[in-house]
Amino acid sequence: MFLAGWTNIGNFPLFRALSLAILSDMDAPKRSVNIELLLGISATFLSLAALVVSIFQTRIDREQQYASVWPYIQTMGANFDQELHFGFENKGVGPAIIKSFELIYRGRTYKRPKPLFLEYIGKNTRGGKGFTDVTPGDVFKSGENTDVLFVSKNDTVISQVASMLADSSFHLRIRYADVYGNCWELDQNKVTAIGKCN
Repeated sequence: MFLAGWTNIGNFPLFRALSLAILSDMDAPKRSVNIELLLGISATFLSLAALVVSIFQTRIDREQQYASVWPYIQTMGANFDQELHFGFENKGVGPAIIKSFELIYRGRTYKRPKPLFLEYIGKNTRGGKGFTDVTPGDVFKSGENTDVLFVSKNDTVISQVASMLADSSFHLRIRYADVYGNCWELDQNKVTAIGKCN
């Protein structure tokens, strides 16, 4: 009798519900994954990632390119053995192209060192003296220096020039560029980046 009850299992409500659920799942349409759409989305994502990497790489390359030709002008001076030298040196790694050159002293601006020297030190001075004019377009390679002013063998004149150079109103102002047109300005031994040159 026990087995006879199990032969008619379809009469149980639980079994009937399960078999109906299985049959209904078999009749439902199956969802298919569109492989072409998935590949298209993947390709688009990879292309965008490659574009972002390329942009960053280009920016890094440009910065390295600029750094490889960066000029850096600094003033230099020496006062020894009855000689005084005052000038500047390109301590950068690339050439410095001069855009403007000025000497400022007591509110007056000079484009050349000789008129400044003659006005404040005088024409009739003994000993050696020398001046170097720096004009727009002059190029100073890496490591190159120049004496803007040189005085020798006259302690009085050397003392006067040293006093003038130490005066807070004295400025050597040089605007210069690298080969890509990026500009800097040296003023009182401080260099400031000023972007692209005009």
